Amino acid sequence: MTRAIVTGAVVAGTDGSAESLAAADWAADDAVRRGLPLRLVQAVPLAGPRERVTRPAWSAHPTADEIGRRHPDLSVTVDQIAEQVLPVLFSAADSAELMVLGTRGAGAVQELVLGSTALTVAGRAPVPVVLVSAASGTGAPSGADGAGDVVLGLDLAAPDGRSVEFAFDEAARRGARLRVVHGWSEPLHDGAGPVDPDQALAAALGAWAEKHPRTPVVTEAVVAAAAAQLAAAASHAALLVLGRRPRTTPVSAHLGSTAHAVLRRVTLPVGIVPHAPAAT
Repeated sequence: MTRAIVTGAVVAGTDGSAESLAAADWAADDAVRRGLPLRLVQAVPLAGPRERVTRPAWSAHPTADEIGRRHPDLSVTVDQIAEQVLPVLFSAADSAELMVLGTRGAGAVQELVLGSTALTVAGRAPVPVVLVSAASGTGAPSGADGAGDVVLGLDLAAPDGRSVEFAFDEAARRGARLRVVHGWSEPLHDGAGPVDPDQALAAALGAWAEKHPRTPVVTEAVVAAAAAQLAAAASHAALLVLGRRPRTTPVSAHLGSTAHAVLRRVTLPVGIVPHAPAAT
């Protein structure tokens, strides 16, 4: 197990909680699917006015050893960093391919406290962030009831290629079906006039559907304010993917009302994918 910091890894934030251990397990499985190393990051608390480093009560090293036993070919790195949690996670995200965090709150993700560390990072990180609860399952093979599917929540009024690409890639790596749940709150328009929703959907999915011809795709239209329907559609899925629009202020976490509402309703892993920066 190496100690050098690597770039382009799957990064999991760890603190010994059941949620973070579930996140580390999920991250390890996804790192294997991606053919990437896994980096476990642990913030070591600072104590006192002079910010002395305290000895952590829990260490990520045994977790890394257990992951190594399950995945002997996976490169696993542990970094214990003497800094507060948020700076550690944001710094790790800058060099990551994907970040995986455990949800926190009063038990399961339904009681997730908005503004928690996990949501703050998911709302600001430059890379996709997957939020995993202790109740998350590993996902069964795809089936008629939607078990094991990757579900993409797509806003046709503001579709973004990054979330579409992420969802297709995850489905392809799992050999799973992709279910695209899409909706809009008012008639669609572009610079030339009204846009047919079916045409907008085909345009949003086209390039990635061609890249992954073996990935089955099913679509489902929902009405506006679709959080409950989106959560229901993903109730047996392996992963739910949502896009995240750019932040409106330098310090705020901006997931949007739909993402917040969905996170209160589900226990499955949820991937939050930042939209591509606006062209200048």
